[in-house]
Amino acid sequence: MRKFFEFQNAAKINCGEAALQTIGKELCYLGASKPLLLVSSNASKLGVAEKVLTALKNGGAKEVVLADVVPDTVDLDYGRSQKDAYISAECDSIVAVGGDVVMDSAKVVKLLLTEGWDEILPIAAECSVKGKDIPLIAIPSENGSGKEANGFIEVGEYYLSSPDLVPSVVIIDEDVTMTAPTREVAACGAYALANAIEGYLESEETDITGIYAEKAIRLLSLNLRSAVKDGDDAETCRATALAATLAGIAYGSNPYGAAHALASGLSEVSGLPLEEMFAISLLPAMRRAKEKREKRVKTLYFLLAGADKYADTPDSERADRAISAAEEILSELSEVSGIPTKISQTDIDRELFGKIADAATDKRASITESGPIGKAEFIEMLNQAY
Repeated sequence: MRKFFEFQNAAKINCGEAALQTIGKELCYLGASKPLLLVSSNASKLGVAEKVLTALKNGGAKEVVLADVVPDTVDLDYGRSQKDAYISAECDSIVAVGGDVVMDSAKVVKLLLTEGWDEILPIAAECSVKGKDIPLIAIPSENGSGKEANGFIEVGEYYLSSPDLVPSVVIIDEDVTMTAPTREVAACGAYALANAIEGYLESEETDITGIYAEKAIRLLSLNLRSAVKDGDDAETCRATALAATLAGIAYGSNPYGAAHALASGLSEVSGLPLEEMFAISLLPAMRRAKEKREKRVKTLYFLLAGADKYADTPDSERADRAISAAEEILSELSEVSGIPTKISQTDIDRELFGKIADAATDKRASITESGPIGKAEFIEMLNQAY
């Protein structure tokens, strides 16, 4: 057992049928009635914003202030403008609807309001968040990183983590998550699977975070493929969305791993969507983990395939079977949605491997439980993924 670890999960999770209708009650509990509503352009196009607005009005919100459309990347200028909008309109809370960028943008607005600053650097230097609390309700419309339930943000070169950035409430409603296109659900599902698996591999047997990761892996193995194949299946969509949130909590407490560093490097250099890169980076990362943490990889087979298959498999084969089980899931996602599982299925040329490896090495995630990952290892993983 580790001599010391930290863990905090302050977010309340409302998940299930008609969960969106609890938003009025939650605002009341938080002493709020005039939220600033941040919505991604994608969520607006798919009609999610209208559903949330209706739920807020039916739930007793006195007024809802609709923020400007959230940009495609986390932008400090946008955070400043919405901080000013919040103050000018005399809002008392924030509601964020969408994926990663919306969640991070909402946290930036909350951070600037709480601190009273317009820059991130002084806040990062202080390593704390202080001042009045700003209630934040997060409503994910995409399955993926789980940022709706953790307390860290990345803004440009700055990384900041604080329990005060964890949203007050997370609302997971299949009427919201079921609106996403098939390819997006598949890519975000691969992202969630990577969060869960690396959250598990980077934790110890006695870590609390491992419990969240284990539940997320099991839910994803049972439901993700069905959610991608049948977007009208409310039960599997709900289970997949919940798994993504649990995986985000697990990975947020141990934000390291080869799959994350490599996916970030691939996306940064190629310009391809980060979510889709996890379907490429996860298997090489698991093969590396087999060499470094074989016992944990073996246990993954139990979570991915179930007790019966695990019991019927010789111990010496379990690690390889775990990798094969993950590969089977990713292959099925690719068949249905078209997301790539090999670099050769993209426009990325081998000549870029050195640049991608440099970018991956520079990521915080490359500092793993078994030691930092060097450029040579990343190039080897890229060759495996080709």
